[in-house]
Amino acid sequence: MTRANSSGSGSMRRHELRTRNARMEHEQTRRSAPAHPDQRALAEVFTSVSLLGPPMSDTLLELVCHLFSPEEAAVARYLPFYLPKPIETIAHRARTRPEEIREIVLRLAERRVIYSNSRGYALLPLIPGMFEYLLMDGRDTPWHRRYAQLIVDLFGTGYSSRYNTSPSPLIRTIPIQTAVEEESRVVDADLMSEMIACHHRLAVLNVCQCRQSLLFVGHECSRSNPQDGCLVFGSFAESTVESGSGRFVSREEMRDIVQERWEKNLVFMSANLVPSSSNAICTCCDCCCHYLESINSFKGRMSLAPPLFLIQVDESSCTSCGKCVKVCNTHAHTIEDRVHRYNHEHCIGCGLCVTACPAHVITVAENPGYRPPSKSWLHHGLRILPGSVLSAMKIKLTSSFESVKAGRKKP
Repeated sequence: MTRANSSGSGSMRRHELRTRNARMEHEQTRRSAPAHPDQRALAEVFTSVSLLGPPMSDTLLELVCHLFSPEEAAVARYLPFYLPKPIETIAHRARTRPEEIREIVLRLAERRVIYSNSRGYALLPLIPGMFEYLLMDGRDTPWHRRYAQLIVDLFGTGYSSRYNTSPSPLIRTIPIQTAVEEESRVVDADLMSEMIACHHRLAVLNVCQCRQSLLFVGHECSRSNPQDGCLVFGSFAESTVESGSGRFVSREEMRDIVQERWEKNLVFMSANLVPSSSNAICTCCDCCCHYLESINSFKGRMSLAPPLFLIQVDESSCTSCGKCVKVCNTHAHTIEDRVHRYNHEHCIGCGLCVTACPAHVITVAENPGYRPPSKSWLHHGLRILPGSVLSAMKIKLTSSFESVKAGRKKP
């Protein structure tokens, strides 16, 4: 295998090595104190399929113990999922008085382990959800670094593959514009310029949470840096700046940022909505991004909408230079025995290889499986609901079967 091919798979090996080393360190430093019953109960809450949770494990329990003291866990276990509720409602669910829990809830909100807005407070999934919310303001403390170690360990177990059993077009790839803009079949949704033109409020997050978390565990990004935060549009931009997690930018600044990220060979991923909808775009790399890790290792393609364009390669004219291998974040291109190989099943249609090819033998081809993005967040939710429900049902049925099986083994 040539050096070009090892470059393409090297980021995967670095990620696996980093995860394994992190897990070994984690085992060596595992806390000796047992979890409090309230912490264990909260860990059970986080296993809910409604929160895209992992199965119960020592890793999950240690993460919850790091995030919540026993006193805090006793309150947090009664918070609603996703939709914030006032302290009075939470107190009623916990069968206590608002003044008894107010200070605790405010402390959790300040630490960003629970979501808060003007309507109240709520629990978010561990990842995606709390992970982004907790790290997006860019704070760097020993507590944050320990959290990063624990969440990287947990995600590295691959539990997210449980939720990737049925197609659900949650996320889409936005291709590099120069690769597709001259195509007569291109649609506005595939143009970053269209998204920029649709919004008056544009912002950039202070940090990329994925790169930040990996930096905290000793891994330096091979393509970018933690300061290359997500790009946010519309009401998302306003809330980002209001929370102190990002800064407004002009349209011209955003165009420059987009171009710079493309030059770093980052993949643009967003919720599968039309450009006019409020949205966030992650600019991802294969060595740090947890979603690309999911795509490459944990069946994450199930949640990726089919792109408008896929790649085609004129192998007869290919010089096997390996330039496409170096820019590809999903290992669709490889060099084997000095010959280029392309695996369309790994391609997500980002177009980086099109612009990288000096021989111009890589082009885009229309994907017959393409479907336009959702027109609103409501439409988006309804569209992904069937696949999400089916995956959740499979998880619950599997868990029930395993419980029955375990019960039969007891003497």
